[in-house]
Amino acid sequence: MRVPRMFRFVALIALSAFAAFVPQVHAGSLTITSTPPGATIEIDGAAIGVTPYTIDYPSSYFHKPHTVFGSRLEHALTLRIYKDGYSAQQLKLTEGPLPWLSLTGRHEGSYFLLKADHFDFRLEAVSEAKVGASPSKKAAPIGEPASGLTTASLDVSHTETSSVVFTSEPIGAEIYIDGKFVGQTPATIAMPPGSHVVVVKASGRKDWQRDLDVLKNSQVALHPVLELRP
Repeated sequence: MRVPRMFRFVALIALSAFAAFVPQVHAGSLTITSTPPGATIEIDGAAIGVTPYTIDYPSSYFHKPHTVFGSRLEHALTLRIYKDGYSAQQLKLTEGPLPWLSLTGRHEGSYFLLKADHFDFRLEAVSEAKVGASPSKKAAPIGEPASGLTTASLDVSHTETSSVVFTSEPIGAEIYIDGKFVGQTPATIAMPPGSHVVVVKASGRKDWQRDLDVLKNSQVALHPVLELRP
């Protein structure tokens, strides 16, 4: 049966109108760089690569006054970046939740937007002070943070200023000195001179253990990298 020309014309117009209202989801790119390069990138706890790194997202995920219907980022994204010998950094990539409401008013919800399409990090090197060198300042007692690090003490007398600066990958690892829990990384631990057994632990990671000889009036920096358990 032959389709009337008028019917085909109307159908073509209807199809064109529908295509005009269907959102076109274009791709956008999120780029992450660091100084120095080669830092490991984690998003929401999952390692995705090393810097410099570019990942594609729908363009509607990026910060703009509106989003394309049906293409919304429905959860927050947290990035963590780290490299051996440097302090780790963490940043929330998104802002939100922001409310959305359908044109009919029958559906509503929330979404998140990426704050930018390029994030650049300058990683701070962890200073490895030599044993026997005089510390720049005395380690503070418990409850008095210094330089953003939690601090603890192992019954050190006022005349002894030896200390150990702990950072780790991952951060928040538990520190044990001679079998005694003293805090979580990052932390500055005041310690008496002598031989000590240092253990750093984190859930899902292998324990990191070292025998440490601490000299009087010294400061040492340790940066354990805890390997994942098989």
